[in-house]
Amino acid sequence: MKPDKKFHSEPVRRIAEEILQRSLAKVKYDGEKVPILCQSISNEILANVKKLDYDRYKYVVDVTIGEFKGQGIRVASRAVWDTTTDSYASSSFKNATLFAVAMVFGCYYE
Repeated sequence: MKPDKKFHSEPVRRIAEEILQRSLAKVKYDGEKVPILCQSISNEILANVKKLDYDRYKYVVDVTIGEFKGQGIRVASRAVWDTTTDSYASSSFKNATLFAVAMVFGCYYE
């Protein structure tokens, strides 16, 4: 069984980018507030992606926030999935005190 509407990365990436920008533009890094911030941003991204109505998809949203002190950062992931139906989108954000990466995985289930 194949999906009627396949998961498209670009609209999901735009959603994640807009939410990261809006949520973090004026935020200063605080290690104690980061877990709650990651959870609220993840939930908001998930709620907005669900509105795109990709039938029979399950989503995984991972938001990572860290302190930015001029260092380089690389975030990676690995997965085993069906490349004909499953996909992902990612977006990143950086300001003077923090960096953030949001990754959204869309996995089709039959």
